[in-house]
Amino acid sequence: MQSNIEKFNYYVGCVFALLQDEFPCRHAIDFVKLIGGEQCAETYSKDGRWTGRYIRDGEIQDVSKELDLAYETVNWLFETGYLIGSVGVTQLGRNAFVTLSPKGLEILKAVPAAIDSKSAGKSIGQELSDAVKSAAKSQVSEIASKALSYLFKVGWDALSST
Repeated sequence: MQSNIEKFNYYVGCVFALLQDEFPCRHAIDFVKLIGGEQCAETYSKDGRWTGRYIRDGEIQDVSKELDLAYETVNWLFETGYLIGSVGVTQLGRNAFVTLSPKGLEILKAVPAAIDSKSAGKSIGQELSDAVKSAAKSQVSEIASKALSYLFKVGWDALSST
């Protein structure tokens, strides 16, 4: 079972890869898709109330806590300046319509040799995109974790001056 930090890192990587592919356009984050779920007959009760149940990993399960974590991850990225746009809660549920901020874009463009000697000159964004496309969940989490750690080590000012 993955920890919240591992899941957080995975969702960070997926969001960064998605937004890099869409840049500079804002993108509506589909939280159900982000967690690997899809709507099913049990997603809403007969009286129209949301149940939190979706098909995920081939079975119907309550993913409401996972959706909370995915939303809070995107909200954290927004509040810490990695994303710009809007993130919030409306009558229709939680939503995010965002793009990469200059800070988010710069971290994805970085090619820090200190992060991983296996990267062979690829940017963090290229590595994330490749990992997401190949469905390498552990690799997505690892790259995102290293990218965020790298940013904290070198500092935003040092990164933005390159």
